[in-house]
Amino acid sequence: MSQARRLTRSTPVSACEGLLAFEPLLVGLDTDVVEILRRAAVRPSTRLIGVVDDDRRLVGVLPIRDLVEAVVARVMPEALMTDVTDVDDLARFGHVVGSRTAVDVMQPPAAVVRSSTIARAFREMQRRGLSGVYVVDETERPIGYLDALELAYQAVLGQPLPGTPGEVPTGDATSGSD
Repeated sequence: MSQARRLTRSTPVSACEGLLAFEPLLVGLDTDVVEILRRAAVRPSTRLIGVVDDDRRLVGVLPIRDLVEAVVARVMPEALMTDVTDVDDLARFGHVVGSRTAVDVMQPPAAVVRSSTIARAFREMQRRGLSGVYVVDETERPIGYLDALELAYQAVLGQPLPGTPGEVPTGDATSGSD
């Protein structure tokens, strides 16, 4: 029988390795946003895409909502114009419509190191309004990904998210009602 393990605020990120099932999705700076959308569609659980440079260092992140907005702006710009109410909105809309590659849409990197605590990872996610953070090595190369939903589920229930590869069935399949 597998014992449930709850994460605490002082749990180091390194202790999560092997507990969380979401794999990082990494793209290059010049990757077209439609290609990124295709890659993300194959892995719908990924909500934050990492952007890496030619040396594979994390240089930015791309939330799914920003990716979708950039792609929709290409094919249905009028769908996004409903939110344009002032000059600042117009400038943002112009930037989104002109976005073609990851570098056009990405935000600054969101990362923690293996020795960081789970509390630090959650603070970074909340501060930035992101659904995850990347785990990087000493050279800023991504070595893992922490998803907020998956991490919260593990922290509260001590179990992997239902439907993920690390899921442990909760109950005896032979004891169901007839």
